[in-house]
Amino acid sequence: MQNQLFQVTAKSLSYELPRGEMLFSDISFTWNFRRCALVGPNGVGKSTLAKIIAGILRPASGDLLVDHKVLYLAQLQDRPSGTVAEYLMALWESPLADSALWGPLLQDVPLERPVTELSGGEWTRVRIAETLSQGAGLLILDEPTNNLDREARVLIRDFVRRYSGALLVISHDRELLEEVDGIWELSSQGLQSYGGPYSEYEEQKSAERELLADRIDRVRREKKKVEREHQEKLRTQEKRMRVGQALADKGGLPRIIVGGLKRRAQETHGKIQAREEKRVEKSKEELGGLIQSQKSETRLGLDLTASAVPEGKLIFELQDFNLRYENQNFLWSEPLTVTMRGPQRWALSGRNGAGKSSLIKALLGQMPVCFSEGTCRLGEVQVRLLDQQYSLLNPELSVLENILEQGQRDPVQVRNQLARFQFMREMVHRQVRDLSGGEKLKAALAKIFLSDPAAQFLILDEPTNNLDLDSLQVLETALLDYRGALLVVSHDERFLQAVEVSSRIELNGRNVSR
Repeated sequence: MQNQLFQVTAKSLSYELPRGEMLFSDISFTWNFRRCALVGPNGVGKSTLAKIIAGILRPASGDLLVDHKVLYLAQLQDRPSGTVAEYLMALWESPLADSALWGPLLQDVPLERPVTELSGGEWTRVRIAETLSQGAGLLILDEPTNNLDREARVLIRDFVRRYSGALLVISHDRELLEEVDGIWELSSQGLQSYGGPYSEYEEQKSAERELLADRIDRVRREKKKVEREHQEKLRTQEKRMRVGQALADKGGLPRIIVGGLKRRAQETHGKIQAREEKRVEKSKEELGGLIQSQKSETRLGLDLTASAVPEGKLIFELQDFNLRYENQNFLWSEPLTVTMRGPQRWALSGRNGAGKSSLIKALLGQMPVCFSEGTCRLGEVQVRLLDQQYSLLNPELSVLENILEQGQRDPVQVRNQLARFQFMREMVHRQVRDLSGGEKLKAALAKIFLSDPAAQFLILDEPTNNLDLDSLQVLETALLDYRGALLVVSHDERFLQAVEVSSRIELNGRNVSR
């Protein structure tokens, strides 16, 4: 049922979590794009809003009018038994499905393979193909490229580009976001609509941030002016009261008149005090509201000179190196011979299953029982691993305790340093398990960059999976300030470009190229 005119209108939607907390409220919109992306911080309610549009969830309040069927494809879905061909039986029989769309998605998926044996990328593509048999007015894809390798991401992106029906994509994949006609941003401030793909959205957001910063500066200056005027008026009134008291002390006025003048002066002072305090409080509230609406600062402003690596310093060396697990062939048909020296930035690339994680474990000396040949040698450098689970953090400890467990440190000094990572006041005492995804990222960066000695070699294993756009920018800007060596595993080409990767080791399970 593609190429039909899809319409959906929402007015004042709200959703309440089971424990009574309001997830979002007063969300209104009208469908005005063919291909739209829904972005926003993790936990803000993007998937919930999508499920409301699809009729899977009911809003706590508000009205929703949808004129055609909506299909919601979740990021995760249980796999049924049977083969791919059996799962896609409805697709073969559907007069609605366009083979020009589903053909590329299934091009290398064996139809006789059990669904339970598909890779994550294959399963995602098979599920998208199956939806084409159902004739949706609107197709919603929730994080369709998350955890997929480069090849699978390209196929999903090509599908989005070719799909002619109404499409809503929830994603933080910036390359995928370039394929949409408009972007909805869901935040604590509500839902905002932006026309164009991600590059235009970035430009609009940058302009908004500049305007907001200018307005905050103006309001801050006005707040200081109001506070000065408040103090001046109080001082003037107090001076008048002192003059009046001095006249009364000299005598010459009846006591009843002196008392009346004193009461009147006190009443005037009280009115001035109340009026000026109200003005000051109003200016404080306005400034606080503007600062609250301002997104988290994406640049941490870190001094990472201690992480600097001298040119020529050995980071790691692989000489004719290969790995294999028991009763299996070696991972790579050609052994690896590479040497990394100095503050270089490399990407470790390859399809899922090509052995990237195994190579990282070998570099860290964390391989389970396996067999190797050749040499794998790590230089005399302090090395840290940042993975998507933030496994370097102890979830049962607070942010402050995670930093202090690295050795004898002054808690006051560490708290001051954590403020650079946007952990202020009592936030340093929050347990890691209670942090949002973006907060866990900042805590992990703090543990890496505040370590003593500083980490000179940083390995990142798929660090961008599950990160929202703001957290992505925090990570990218922090890594640009980093002065040590980087080895990055990522299928996100935009991220690799942003952190200025200059070379790569390509693994494909059959041969190795550099």
